[in-house]
Amino acid sequence: MPAIEFKVPRGAILFVKDGFQYEFREDLGEAHHGLSLLLARRRTLEGAIRGKVLLKAVGRPTVEEGARVKRARAKLEEQVRLAAYLDHPRILRVHGLHKGEGGWYVITDHPSGNSLNDLITVAGECRRYLSPLFVLYLGTQVAAALEHAHGARDEQGRPLHIVHRALDVAHVFVDWRGSVEVSDFGLALSDLPGRVASTVHRPQGDAFYSSPETLLMGLADARSDLFALGNVLLELATGKNLLDAPDSLTGAVKEALPDRQLARCRRAIKRARSAGSPAAVQDAIWRAATYTQADLDSLLAPLPQVLRVVLNRLLQRSPAGRYQTARELVVDLHRWQGEGKLFGPKEAEAELRELMRQAGEVLAELDIRAPRSATTPQDAISTN
Repeated sequence: MPAIEFKVPRGAILFVKDGFQYEFREDLGEAHHGLSLLLARRRTLEGAIRGKVLLKAVGRPTVEEGARVKRARAKLEEQVRLAAYLDHPRILRVHGLHKGEGGWYVITDHPSGNSLNDLITVAGECRRYLSPLFVLYLGTQVAAALEHAHGARDEQGRPLHIVHRALDVAHVFVDWRGSVEVSDFGLALSDLPGRVASTVHRPQGDAFYSSPETLLMGLADARSDLFALGNVLLELATGKNLLDAPDSLTGAVKEALPDRQLARCRRAIKRARSAGSPAAVQDAIWRAATYTQADLDSLLAPLPQVLRVVLNRLLQRSPAGRYQTARELVVDLHRWQGEGKLFGPKEAEAELRELMRQAGEVLAELDIRAPRSATTPQDAISTN
């Protein structure tokens, strides 16, 4: 579904809140649920720059867009309510909702680093991937964020059963010092009272990181996020994605499925089409239903045993075969890193800076900023 159109000139002050002006810089396209994702610059009332933020926004409704805008605004309110239970150093912070005449805006911290998608691109250009210890380190950081989200409870102590549902290389960020952040629980599944239920069954986020049960219209739970994390870590370590294997999707492979599973795939593809999902989602659905343990073993073969064991367990088709909780995964990953003694933030920073050094001009070509000096104050950074 395309974003609800949001027209505003660059440099315009969108709104003023809590002593800050929010100046529009760039439209980053659709976020989800028809929302626009905007890059804004925050200024004091005297005009001093105070960094960047992300805004999920929906403008004033036209007559034709009335129902869509009403639903989009409800999703904004829901995201802010859910964010109140997601106070964790590895989860990008949501600051609140501003309701103005020109539109409604959810204010979110701007990530301090680059997305894993950018990092993988840089690594690919350098013809190298991140070390197994770095992959285990990053996995520990993301798993800790998921543990917090999956275990969140409301004020009465009732489990909220939050599932991110859109974890992929675009929603995990790492800065040049090894600090990791998970973004955008705006597509999360939860038991938040008054939640706006989805009207269609389709993958949320990038389908090539979705779990098999999600792609095949099953029930998603915390273990679905763990599958997605496994696929993220696989790509970080090898440059390959378990569900992106079009050459393996021959007619013979598809027809070899049992009749019941074949019918399930066809129903899932039909539903994805009706929901407006990209055509490539069909390949992810077929692959989710047809990949074998031999396929997984082949992808994991170049990796050291510890990483093979972790990823093999995360990437099982059946949720019952995976880690059952993020906590269980965190404990294993931390132990295999020597309780943090073998590899931590300092080692992560050193590896990232070496990758940056090797990348050289590639960073500029990809519009990725090299690490700034540790002595440069945040307010002095240009956000033009």
